[in-house]
Amino acid sequence: MVDLRSLPRLGRHNPRVLRLRRIAQRQEPDLTVADGLKLAVELAGAGVSIVELFIVPERFEEVRKIRDLVAVCEEGRAYLLDPATASVLAPTRQTQGVLAVVPVPSVHLRAEGVVVYLDRVQEPGNVGSAIRCAAAFGASGVACSAGCADPFSPRAVRASAGHALLLPVESGAAFEPLAEATRRAGGEVAGTAGRGGVPLARWRPRLPLLLALGNEGQGLSEEIHAACGRRVTVPLSGGVESLNVAVTAGVLLAFLAGVAGAPILESRGHEGRTR
Repeated sequence: MVDLRSLPRLGRHNPRVLRLRRIAQRQEPDLTVADGLKLAVELAGAGVSIVELFIVPERFEEVRKIRDLVAVCEEGRAYLLDPATASVLAPTRQTQGVLAVVPVPSVHLRAEGVVVYLDRVQEPGNVGSAIRCAAAFGASGVACSAGCADPFSPRAVRASAGHALLLPVESGAAFEPLAEATRRAGGEVAGTAGRGGVPLARWRPRLPLLLALGNEGQGLSEEIHAACGRRVTVPLSGGVESLNVAVTAGVLLAFLAGVAGAPILESRGHEGRTR
């Protein structure tokens, strides 16, 4: 039975700790860091391999109750960090005391179902939240353009509740090949528009669907906007001009999944700016 004394204690200058820092900064593209016990447990339970586990002593008793994490300890891939070192390394402001190194999957998306395309979305939290919405409402995957925040950064992984590592997510994806594949498959390429698009309640897209959402401040690039065969507008009311890009993704995907009820979408409002 693994116990606290059996785990190596590492100082902040230990080579493993220095490598953990590089991984957290995404300097090793095949690996990332999942921050927090709950996230580590959920990823392990979903079949994601825990490459290494770093724990502050105060959280060890919780870790030893989790079979998947105990196995990592017993295999000699778990280490103790003092809280100060863990705090410096953790991607969140206040570390939760458990850092799991996990592999980043390699994905090439196909034109099937609903694929969400994020065009230069800058905030990792927005990228992660959009991925979480895509997973929640049954999208086939998420493609992130060049210039998008890294969907596999620790912050994005945490905002996605781990779904960046579970749902098919492609980083640095070019738009036109996906759009062309969607058209060849008889589907639809659509993007959000601030005004003048098809009101969401009247939108009946064909599948497969490539759905593009744009940058927080600038929306879709001119090239992607022009390549979209259909523009969709979410009606807004109450003087609200725009929605957060992740919220927009949630509204659109909930509608497509049949979750969003028609009355709120068909209520009177003005067309506002949508990312």
